[in-house]
Amino acid sequence: MRLRTLLAATLLALGTAPIATAAAADPAGCDAQCQWQWDQQRQNTLPRGTFYDPPDPLRPAPAGTLIRAAFTTEYQVDGASVGATRILYHSRTSAGRDVAASGVLLVPPGRAPRGGWPVVVDAHGTSGMGLDCAPSLMRDLYHGDQMARFTARGWAVVAPDYAGLGTTGDPEVLNKTAEAEDLVAALRAAHQTRPDLGGRWVAWGHSQGGGAVLGLAEQQLRAPEPGYLGAVVTSPAADLERSLANAVDTPGLGGFAPLIAAGAQGSDHRIRLDRVLTPAALSRIDVTRTGCLGVLGAVYADLTGTALVRPDYLQEPHFASYLRRNSTGTRPIGGPLLLLQGTADVIIPQAITDDVAARLCGTGARVDYRTYPGLTHDSYPGQSTGIDDGAMPDIIAWVADRFAGETVPVHGGCVR
Repeated sequence: MRLRTLLAATLLALGTAPIATAAAADPAGCDAQCQWQWDQQRQNTLPRGTFYDPPDPLRPAPAGTLIRAAFTTEYQVDGASVGATRILYHSRTSAGRDVAASGVLLVPPGRAPRGGWPVVVDAHGTSGMGLDCAPSLMRDLYHGDQMARFTARGWAVVAPDYAGLGTTGDPEVLNKTAEAEDLVAALRAAHQTRPDLGGRWVAWGHSQGGGAVLGLAEQQLRAPEPGYLGAVVTSPAADLERSLANAVDTPGLGGFAPLIAAGAQGSDHRIRLDRVLTPAALSRIDVTRTGCLGVLGAVYADLTGTALVRPDYLQEPHFASYLRRNSTGTRPIGGPLLLLQGTADVIIPQAITDDVAARLCGTGARVDYRTYPGLTHDSYPGQSTGIDDGAMPDIIAWVADRFAGETVPVHGGCVR
């Protein structure tokens, strides 16, 4: 099951749970729903320890150089203990600065097949920007149940935290350049950790991770990483301006706006948050440093539209430029792409992804775009099924075809 704090935050978005009114970012100032979210976050957070502390100073090294690795059995997936290896490695910021990033590596049991384990590089959806929001520090690995579907097929999973999560608490949220660097660097570090990994790999990304994978696919044309076979992207945060506008206008999704704004400022310090967020929203901004997505959803649940952002928030020039620069789906990409979207998704509505697919097709990309009636952004047990879970058989089949060397039929730049 996906992290319960994310579930609760999205339930608010769907209107299937009461909308909480959180008066403050401090846990003591929250209402019952906000306090519950904090409790869920604490229960799901593993002890950080010194593993995540980068060397000081961090001596320069090529991106992907392994700093340290440690095996742990602390993770729990579907009620069972899961063994995995945490990795700390060198990555790069969007400005090219050396930075330490963390992640986790899961390998199927037994001996690797001839040629090594095929690899799925997993780019996770939005989790937050605080130290505890690193999926490798979450007891359930954020979506460890889906990772387990890949390892059950005999594929290793490399799941990076975006640089800053777990290590410094200062990630470049939605920065496609930085996130693509983290994905490739994690893959290289994983190979140093486990020499039995094979050279063939596929990227998979959901939501924020979908935008990250599209950024990586763009990068494959400029600086291809050996063994890349293509990517699966579900409900991507690709058109950032429209995705943010949807979050601003949809009750229950208010937490995304301060998270995106604060994360963007971490990448471009010229961004003025007081020209993006209202005083009411800005007064709670400190919660983005400690609270993960479920907490943010509760703290900002009562703010929507002009109560959340200033009417001219897109006229803050550096913020508007950040959103444009880091949008994806407008440039040619390397490799084939499986693009999936649920019709009942309110976080990334189908209309946005329809346009992303059309623009990608216009670039000549090899896109297989599929929509799924009734599927939502994430799964809500007993209520609805998310795109990743609902489309998982198709995801597995498509990835298996890539590892098997099957060709992707192309017609007019897109699969028809």
